[in-house]
Amino acid sequence: MNPEATQRIGVACELTEMLAGFGVDGAALFGAFGLDPAALTPDTRLPFRTLLTLLDRAATLSGCEHLGVLCGLRFRLDHHGRIGALMRSGSTLRQALEDFVTWQPGYSSGAIVYLHRREPDNAFGYGCYAGTAAGTRVLYDAILGVGIRMVRELAGPRANALEFQVAHRAPSDAAIYARLLGAPVRFNRHETCLILDDALLDTRLPGADAAARRRMLDAARQDGRWAGASFSMRVRHELRRALVAEEPLMAHVADEIGISARTLRRRLDEEGTTFEALRDEVRRAVARELLELTDLPLGEIATILGFASPGVFSEAFRRAAGTTPSLWRRERRPAAALA
Repeated sequence: MNPEATQRIGVACELTEMLAGFGVDGAALFGAFGLDPAALTPDTRLPFRTLLTLLDRAATLSGCEHLGVLCGLRFRLDHHGRIGALMRSGSTLRQALEDFVTWQPGYSSGAIVYLHRREPDNAFGYGCYAGTAAGTRVLYDAILGVGIRMVRELAGPRANALEFQVAHRAPSDAAIYARLLGAPVRFNRHETCLILDDALLDTRLPGADAAARRRMLDAARQDGRWAGASFSMRVRHELRRALVAEEPLMAHVADEIGISARTLRRRLDEEGTTFEALRDEVRRAVARELLELTDLPLGEIATILGFASPGVFSEAFRRAAGTTPSLWRRERRPAAALA
C-alpha cells in the first residue's frame, strides 16, 4: 500500500456512537490507534492503511457484516465541509456531483470519485488506488450508504439509485443491503458505484444559488484542486479514474492535470519516477483488490486493466508479485469463500 496515501475520515467520525449500539467500546478501539474520538472531526485525516484497519476492526468487533453500510447511511452533507456547501448551491444534482468529483482530490490521496456515462444511465462511483487491505470491503460498503445519502439530501428523500454495484463478494446476508439502501445491490462487480438515470441527475436542487456557488468556487480555486499534491499523486489519481472509463493514456492524464505530456514526463522525472511506473503501480493495486475481493474471471480483470490478453496480464502480475494471479487469489481467498 502507498505509504503516502491519506483520507479525510468524514462520516467515519460517527463510528464511536455507532459501535456503542453493538456494545463495543469505540473509545478503546480508537485509542488503540492513538486517536481520541472526542477530538475527531470529519476533517481529520488518517493514513489510508490506518483507516482501513480501523474499519475492519470495527466490523469484526461489532459482528455486523454490513457495518459499513450503516455507517455510510449516517452521512450528512455537513460531513463534506465546504465541498458539501458547494454541492448544495448547484443548480442540478448532476452539477452538484460533478463539483464533488472535481474537488475530491483535496480529501483523499488514495481514492477517486467519478461520474461516468454507463449507457443508458450513469455511474457515480468510488475506487481505491492506495492498495487493498482487510477494511477495503467495509469502506466500499460505507460508500454505498454515503452515495445514496448524498443523493437524497440534495434531490429529496424519495430519490433513489436504479441499482448499486460493489466490488466485493456477496456477504452471508446479501438481502439486507437492498433493504437498507432501497434498491438492488449487485455484488462481485469491478467497481463500487450507484447507477443513476438522467432524470434524477437533471433534478433541480432547492438550494440552488448561482452567486454563492461562484464565491465558493473562487475560494476553492485559490487553494487549488491539487494543493500540496505531488505530480506522482496527481497521476495516480487520474490513472485510477481513467481505468474506470478508458485506456489510461499519458496524453489524457496530462490533460486532466492541466499540463502537456512532455512537461508531465519532466515533472515525474524530477520526482524519480515515470508515467509507466505509476501506471503499473495503479494497475497492480486494482488487480490485487479485484483478485482478493471478487470472483471476477482473470480475463475480465485483464480487460478492465487494459492488458492485451489474459496471458499478458498474468505474466505482468507474475513478474511483479512473484506468483500467478490464480495462486495469489487462492492464498488470500477467505475460508468462507472456499467452502
